[in-house]
Amino acid sequence: MKRLWVSLAVVGGVGLLVTVVLTIIEGVKYRVREEQRLDPIPAPDWVAAASYGGLAVFALAVVALGVAGLVALLRKRRRAA
Repeated sequence: MKRLWVSLAVVGGVGLLVTVVLTIIEGVKYRVREEQRLDPIPAPDWVAAASYGGLAVFALAVVALGVAGLVALLRKRRRAA
């Protein structure tokens, strides 16, 4: 069960990290173009898709961790009874 917790935490962390890094990179690009008095361009489609994917992976990992915690709690209660 401990491996499950660790692997879900790692997967969720990677998803969140991908989202944060891409957001920061695109924000810096946007700001640089703004300072150069150029029209800022929207992020490429792959960046948007990767950001949404990272958020989805993070959200699924959080839900899975919650379910795993609930299952562990119920197992512990059954053993105690």
